[in-house]
Formats: sequence, C-alpha cells, structure tokens
Amino acid sequence: MTTKLPPILLLSQVFPPAVGGSGVLLENVYSRITAADVTVFTDRGTCGGAEPRRGALTIDRMEIDARRWGVLDLPSQRQHLRLARRILRFARHRHAVIHCARAQPEGVPALLARVWPGGPKYVFWAHGEELTTARTSRDFSAVMTWVHRGAAAAVANCRHTAALLESMGMPPERIRVVYPGVDTTRFSPDVDGREIRARYASPNDIVVMTVGRLQRRKGHDVAIAATARLAAEIPALRYVIVGDGEERPRLERMVQELGLGGRVSFAGEVASAELPRYFAACDIFLMPNRVEGPDFEGFGIVFLEAAASGKPVIAGRSGGAPEAVADGRTALLVDADRDAAVAAALARLAQSSAERRAFGRAGRARVIEAFSWDRAAAAVTALHAELAATGMR
Repeated sequence: MTTKLPPILLLSQVFPPAVGGSGVLLENVYSRITAADVTVFTDRGTCGGAEPRRGALTIDRMEIDARRWGVLDLPSQRQHLRLARRILRFARHRHAVIHCARAQPEGVPALLARVWPGGPKYVFWAHGEELTTARTSRDFSAVMTWVHRGAAAAVANCRHTAALLESMGMPPERIRVVYPGVDTTRFSPDVDGREIRARYASPNDIVVMTVGRLQRRKGHDVAIAATARLAAEIPALRYVIVGDGEERPRLERMVQELGLGGRVSFAGEVASAELPRYFAACDIFLMPNRVEGPDFEGFGIVFLEAAASGKPVIAGRSGGAPEAVADGRTALLVDADRDAAVAAALARLAQSSAERRAFGRAGRARVIEAFSWDRAAAAVTALHAELAATGMR
C-alpha cells in the first residue's frame, strides 16, 4: 500500500470555470496529482458554482480579492489575516504544504501563516509579468520580496521567468522550472473544425487565427496591420480574432479604418469546450506578443494548444514565447513591434502549404514529447515531496 504525501492546499484567486491561463494551468496540474490529497481555496465571486469537487480536487470557495495585495490599507490587512487563519486551521492537523498561485495576493496570507508558530511551509508560482509589474510600485515590490524570502520554493513557468526571479534575489537552488502542458487528445489534428471555418471563410481561403484576451501585449493591432499589408498580395487571407477584452473597441476601429471589414472577424469569447474546434479551423496560428511596459507574455499556453492541433505558429520574440515554440522548426519568431516583420512571416507560411504541414507535424511531435500535463504534475509532485521531507530551507 502506497503512503500518501502530506496534503496540498492550493490557494488561487482564479480557478476554473473562470477563464484565465493561470487557472487552466493550475487545474490541469493539480487535478493530476495522485500522491497527495489536494484542496483548493478559491474566490467565490470569480469562480462561481457550488460543487464541492472538480475531479480529484476538493473546492472551498471564499472571498479572495485580487486587488488586496498590499499590507498598508485596512481591507487588505483584514483579508490577509482572515485567509491566514483559514490556512492555519486547515494545515495545523494535516501537516499540509501551501501552494500559492502567485506571490501576490495569495502568497501574503501564506507568509503570515508561515511565521506563526508551527505554521506550514509554502511554495508560490511565478508566471513572469507579475514580477516586472511589481517593480513599478515600491510597496508592491516590497511585499513581493517578503513573500519570496519566506517561501520554501518557487515554481517558474519557464527559464525566462526563473531568470527574473533570480534577478529579484531568489536563490536559484530554490527555483524549479515547470513548463505548462497541453492535452494532446483534446487538441488534435483529428478535431473537426469545418463548421467553425465555414463561419468566417470560403473553402480556399487561408485562415489566420489568434486566441487570447484582447490586451496590447498580445499584438492584435500589429496582426491587423500585417493583414492590411498583405491585402493585395494574398487576397484569400482571412484573420479571425478569438477572445474579448479592453482592446476590442480600438481594434474594431482599426479594422474599419483600414477597410478590412471583410477580412478580419471578431469571434468574441469562446467557451473552453469549443476552443479545440477553433484551433482546428485555422491554417496558421498567430500571436505577435510583445513587451508593453512591465507587461509581457509569461509563456503562452495557446502556442502549445496550436501546436498540438497540428498548426504552424507565428509568435513574438519576447517573454516566454521562445521557449513555447521551436523557431524555424515549429514556428517563426518575429519582431512583433514591426508589422512588416509579421507580414513577411505570414506571407511565407500562407504561400507554402508544405511548410505549414511540416511545422504542424513537428509542433505536435514536440508537445507530445516535452509538454504533457502529466509531466508537469510529476514535477510538482516531486517538489512537494521534497518540501514535505526537507523544507528546502
């Protein structure tokens, strides 16, 4: 009979069914951990529903306000102390280890619980963009530094994020790189996307697609400008934007000003269950991600989903994207600040079905080999076992 590891308490403000890349990552990793029981503390407002379990996970909903990351205002202090008490009550008799979705806000109550006599160890996830955002605020940076110092370990979603953590003083021996994964059965070349494709294009068109929240760092505006550049050269090019967000009004105006109403379509936010059919409907996946102030693409699970679907990828040469793809083999990395560079990459793939097929085959083989969720769950389980045994302190 196998002895289970001490339980995991996962503290995450965002968790499915709420939409968000970090929630997808956490559910896919922690639902696959079998060596320890996993309980999730999550926000009831963001993650609606009342079911006590999602698969193997036990769900406990409460109020976790992501705006309450600081320690100077009274509402934030009350939230951190309330959550710290709940962590202590849960962990005291179970010898649990706390896994935090981020250093802030989730890591702050974990730190408070840790400094209490007999308080549990904690580990936090680092996704990238929140680290550079912290540098824009002295208070934000100070709180994050405290959380980092108190943590037994940090889980970085890629080497780029790990380097950022080191630059902020996190000892490299306490950092583990765990890449996100992809469900290669759900996202597959075998998925039928014909009905979706027919909504936006004619049979002989070349369909380019972006999937993601409409934020400046995703580079939708550069993709639209690149589409305009190619209007005369490749009249069959169609660009479909999947997702919603604060940038949509500006992007819609841009489409109208460039006269692209018949070439660019906004699909809006799509249910998670429908996403594989959208990936299947396109010929090229494009997300020219770029750095926008402190904001950048930490990794980009969508690149893995596109590759698993057998699609060639065009990505920006920034953040964690260069680790999510293999430049020249599964994808083309571009300078996403230049629409001419994006247009050149688009033209190259649009005009070569052979290269599209080759990139698609190589991309799927790569994610099957190196980016499974089971591999990610095994890495987190190994770290949890080490934390439970030694504390890494």
